[in-house]
Amino acid sequence: MLSPDQRVRTLEAYRSAVRFIDRDIVRMTPRRRSPEGKVRAALQFNRALGDPQRAYPSVQVAGTSGKGSVCQLIAATLSAAGLRTGCHTSPYLQAFTEKTWIDGSYCSVGQLVAAVDGVRPTAEAYAADDDCPASVHGMASLAVSYLAFREARLDVAVMETGLGGRFDLVQGLERELSVITELGLDHTTSLGPTLDEIAWHKAGIIERGVPCVASRGRGWAVLEAEARAVGAPLIAVDTGSLRPRSDGSLGLSLDFLGRVDLELGTRAPFAARNAALAAAALDRLAAAGWAIEPGHLRAGFRSRLPGRLERVAERPRIVLDCAHNAQKVAALRTALGADGLTVIFAATGSRSPEGLLEELAGSTAGLVATELDLYGKACVAAEEIAASGTALGIAAEAIAEPRAALERAIDLTPAGGVLLITGSVYLVGLLRDRWYPTDEVVLQRTSWPVPAPSAAPA
Repeated sequence: MLSPDQRVRTLEAYRSAVRFIDRDIVRMTPRRRSPEGKVRAALQFNRALGDPQRAYPSVQVAGTSGKGSVCQLIAATLSAAGLRTGCHTSPYLQAFTEKTWIDGSYCSVGQLVAAVDGVRPTAEAYAADDDCPASVHGMASLAVSYLAFREARLDVAVMETGLGGRFDLVQGLERELSVITELGLDHTTSLGPTLDEIAWHKAGIIERGVPCVASRGRGWAVLEAEARAVGAPLIAVDTGSLRPRSDGSLGLSLDFLGRVDLELGTRAPFAARNAALAAAALDRLAAAGWAIEPGHLRAGFRSRLPGRLERVAERPRIVLDCAHNAQKVAALRTALGADGLTVIFAATGSRSPEGLLEELAGSTAGLVATELDLYGKACVAAEEIAASGTALGIAAEAIAEPRAALERAIDLTPAGGVLLITGSVYLVGLLRDRWYPTDEVVLQRTSWPVPAPSAAPA
């Protein structure tokens, strides 16, 4: 238990470290576009740090939907199997330390500060180079995890790809396995307007001789062509028809581990698809000689990610979900299975809110549009979101300040109704602080600090 003074000093150290990564080295003007140059810069940045990402084998996960959940399921299972396991996902929900998960806990403030201090000289040098084609913020964020993982002497790391794969900043890993989740239309400005173009980018993580486990669906032919071209085994996972049982469990027949029954805690179809893909990836590792047993999967699959179909209150029922593209919002709507929703919504970047709101329109009775204030990141105005909702026939109003929007939405939602907070990871993280204070997430190194309300599965 920290004393009040220790709490203050620890949180000050945390904020100082995060300020350096998230503000001090963030470039406010666009960098020259050079995908190949971006990859070279990432590799050179890592090399300047001694290539910490090569100090342990990695499982890399790319895709459009489900990347974070698949990463967490794989990492939690490997940890349950007794392997010293790290997991890097991005963006974080509430605390920067969420990006660096080690055997069930987020990295400590001390570990964070040590890693940031290790990255600082290299990051400052790259930030001073106006011709650098890669995001120094992005490279430094990854390097913080790489350094913390190396210091922790990991047996394995699970790494989420940021954007695409072929030209992503996650480069130079010692891959043991690649995993590609469901594909859909997202980040079309960067990856291209068609599914085949997006699949080509995601397929960039397929490496010669390294098995790749992938969801057989849209873009599959592109993945097959890439695997043939580079000489990589490609293992298909057919997830389209999977549904959890009524009790939220899922039965799978795996090639090596055999029959496995898993508790998902939700009847959401997308959870079954994510679980099947993660289980197939773990089955492939087991077949390759990793000491993974069915019981490890059962233990690991009890883990959960915050802000994914997360119920934080009742009467009204309040659900948090980080859905931020049309594919994810459609899956969320199906999982909720409720009409007459009240929705708090915000959007960031170049995404138009219309496509996401269209997916919610038939189920939504009221929309409270709000907006975010993020350093160096474009955000959609609340009035623009509300106008899009009105055009779709939704009763909408705009309240720019998110916490005020939450209070208004709670007032609008009947006691037996459902209030959904969605549209942006950043919005969900900001408002989740009401139930799980961010300072406690940092200090207790978990997304479920105590004391906290009980959160029932959705």
